[in-house]
Amino acid sequence: MEPAGEECILKDRAVDQKTDGQQNITKVLKSDFDAKYNILDISTPLNNFLSAHYKRSYAYYSLLNILPVVLTKVIDSITKDKNEIVTQFGENAREELKIIIGLISRLKYELQTDKPFQNFTGDEPDRESWNTFMADLPAKANSFYQACMMHTECYMYRKLYSFVENSIFLKQFDYFAKIKQDTLNSCQADIVTLAKYTRRTENTFDVFNELLKINLWSTRNDLSKNENGLSFNMNVLEDVTATDSHILINEAFEIWQCLNIRRSKKQCVDFVLADVGYELFADFILAEYIIEKGFAAKVRFHAKACPWFVTNTTRRDFEMTLQYLSKHSDYNLSLVGNKFLQFMDEGKFELAPVSTFWTGPHPFHCMKTVDPKLYKLVQHSKLIIFKGDVNYRKLLSDVSWQSTQDMKTCSGAVVPNSFCTIRTAKSEIICGLPEGTYERLQSIDSDWMVSGSYGTIQFVLGTGEYGY
Repeated sequence: MEPAGEECILKDRAVDQKTDGQQNITKVLKSDFDAKYNILDISTPLNNFLSAHYKRSYAYYSLLNILPVVLTKVIDSITKDKNEIVTQFGENAREELKIIIGLISRLKYELQTDKPFQNFTGDEPDRESWNTFMADLPAKANSFYQACMMHTECYMYRKLYSFVENSIFLKQFDYFAKIKQDTLNSCQADIVTLAKYTRRTENTFDVFNELLKINLWSTRNDLSKNENGLSFNMNVLEDVTATDSHILINEAFEIWQCLNIRRSKKQCVDFVLADVGYELFADFILAEYIIEKGFAAKVRFHAKACPWFVTNTTRRDFEMTLQYLSKHSDYNLSLVGNKFLQFMDEGKFELAPVSTFWTGPHPFHCMKTVDPKLYKLVQHSKLIIFKGDVNYRKLLSDVSWQSTQDMKTCSGAVVPNSFCTIRTAKSEIICGLPEGTYERLQSIDSDWMVSGSYGTIQFVLGTGEYGY
């Protein structure tokens, strides 16, 4: 895997750290903390990376109040479940747990004191890619508060996993396994309801549009952004129409048209997954519809290479969910689960080979350079579906774009084929809005961009290089 060059880190087209507007910004230092770490008391300027460097940003709030809590909860869960973990992994794991707790505590200290990112020095398969990336970062953008927020978050979660990855007895340990299992258990009533509701669906745009909206609102439940750790699933079957006013962009018809053209027995749709639980089940339901209505012969799912942003789907989560569904006590749900397993056996559903690109710091327009094997795999896909807020941010390079800028410009040359995004807004980044929408929403609710209450379904038409 070739490491990306500096051009994939700081795109001249998007990020100019010395804009005329920024040169005139007065640094208002409100506290010793802000003074020590050079925090600017402003919102994120347009065309700049999201970053905790800007005090009036959600990135600053998140780094100050959410990420440290994530690490604290990991330490607390290890301490609480220590005996259970030792039972699973052996008595020799007990001492390693003490070491890992110490490493996590140090990571939390480094985060809270804006320390520079540290190289990976173990047996991580993506060590070279990460270290090259960090070496190419500007000196003033390689620490927790000064870096692009996506770089900071990805580094934290990747470093966190490296502690068990480089252990002897705990290599298979997932800090968030219990949270993800609880998430799945807590939403089983919603899953059963959705399974029953979608057993007979017509091949019409209205049905497809409804499934997309159900899928959209399934993305609201993101524990990595929810510091109190509570689920906030909504009953989408009741609210899917009532919430239309909260869908700021709905390009479902363009997606429908894309799927309807040039049908053949060899076509594939790629699904870049986000969270487990109800959202993953909603993804399976949408994928089932794509297969059964003849839009594609195969749906290929891309999971994360390691535990990621608390509830993101790993390969193990994917397989565990299918087993959970197939063995469920509810008859209808077990039928659906076994049907999905049969789809796996028949090659209609496929779990893509693990790629560390999805758990790297690079924006998605760097895929061809960073992971040419992955790029080659997906470039012939009829459609790529990117799920969730993190994937959306990586598509847009985590840049604070003008809200009306079109997605094709913001995302750059990701792939030559068509793609779409299904995302509820949980960070201060968005594109493709109609004129005046941003200003209207700001006047109603200043937190609308991070509340998860508004969503977008966006589509970018491919170049047609491979027929799509």
